[in-house]
Amino acid sequence: MRGTFGGNPRVTLSSRPVRPVGSVVKYTAMGERTVKVPKLVAFDLDGTLWYPEMYMLDGGAPFRRDAGGAVFDAAGERIKLLGDTLKVFAHITTHQDWSDTQIAYVSRTEYPEWAIPCLQQFPVPGHPRGLTLFDISAHNEIYPGSKLAHFKAIHKRSGIDYADMLFFDNERWNITEVSRLGVKSSGLSMFEQGAAAAGDGKKHKHRQKKANSIVFG
Repeated sequence: MRGTFGGNPRVTLSSRPVRPVGSVVKYTAMGERTVKVPKLVAFDLDGTLWYPEMYMLDGGAPFRRDAGGAVFDAAGERIKLLGDTLKVFAHITTHQDWSDTQIAYVSRTEYPEWAIPCLQQFPVPGHPRGLTLFDISAHNEIYPGSKLAHFKAIHKRSGIDYADMLFFDNERWNITEVSRLGVKSSGLSMFEQGAAAAGDGKKHKHRQKKANSIVFG
């Protein structure tokens, strides 16, 4: 990522030896390398981490993961993580520069009772303790309402300044709203999410929305 984590560049975590996404590399007068990373990284869920969105599912919970790692709802519909989501979380949770960074989920979904068990089905690759996406989060603000309420709750609980928070969301108006608090946002590669990208070729009867692709590399 170019510049500070307060800009809106494309997320480009690479397998090459580069600095962590969202970080700022500086050097002291003695030439020592220092890395500044956000104290908290917050992720939306629907259309940002996964697709279909929870409201699109016919089956919902309970979810299951097959032997190949694919996750399905109770009706057999597959939920796919977008872009390089797992690589991003693996990087944040295993890279030493991010050891003090907290992860949060902020979602306005009307189905938190589905979103949480769905998060529990996705293990973070390479995590030494075998934790899931749900396990690694310090804050779960997953309920209908304003993202402002989500971030205010996180700020009150954690004591972390808004300016030290980095936010990923596929809805521009959510980003605009929380920016009033001083929360920083990072741009993501956008694409129109259709049935083919959903993984099963089935046409969803619901309105299609823009979804994010978190790119690693």
